[in-house]
Amino acid sequence: MMDLIPVWFWLGTLGMAVGTAYPLWRLLTEPRYSRHYAVLAAVTGFAAVAYLAMAFDLGKVTVGDGSLFLPRYLDWMVTTPLLVLYLGMLCRPERKVYAALVGVDVLVIGAGVVAGLLAEPYSYVAYLVGCVAYVGLLYLLLTVLPRQANLHGDRVSAVFQKLRNLTVVLWTIYPVVWILGPLGVGLLQTGTEVMVVTYLDLISKVGFVFMAVNGADALDQLRTGAALADPAGASDERAPAAD
Repeated sequence: MMDLIPVWFWLGTLGMAVGTAYPLWRLLTEPRYSRHYAVLAAVTGFAAVAYLAMAFDLGKVTVGDGSLFLPRYLDWMVTTPLLVLYLGMLCRPERKVYAALVGVDVLVIGAGVVAGLLAEPYSYVAYLVGCVAYVGLLYLLLTVLPRQANLHGDRVSAVFQKLRNLTVVLWTIYPVVWILGPLGVGLLQTGTEVMVVTYLDLISKVGFVFMAVNGADALDQLRTGAALADPAGASDERAPAAD
């Protein structure tokens, strides 16, 4: 399985590149929603660069019997806030809610990096900090964000819930993989962990992007609803809306 690690990274690079091409094509053919498609393209585009770096064995730090891939965490540090941003563009919460989501999200990922670099038992302390922060992130995604949502129409609501639920389910698997992997209790070898995380990344990012682009008809409803709800264009306390 160890010999297959570069293969998984190249597959991740290819998959993210394909995921980037789709929103870029829509960006060129449907420029009125350019901000939405640009955010989606940035998610998979940045992930493709990170996977390319790992395919060339850049940014790997050996820790004990395992490896910490720094481009992976840099990818998550950038792309997960972008995924949250897109959800915010659909439901338009107060900006402080988005700021809280990004802050807690960064704490979760940062705790993962620290846990990977520290020796036991400090690594588990950092891991637990990340888990507690993730519980807070789940609360924001499942409770606070829907409560703040300003969803205009059933189609917008349906697209938002699908994307949010996909994100929550898949993101919850990551800490389980970490603790089972070589940087945790060691039940998974590095090659197996890389395979599983690559698969999760492709579904959570490329899957999200394809679902969002295929649900882009909701943006028409979002635009109309936003105009009716805010005819004067006053949206200072809200996250970015439709173009």
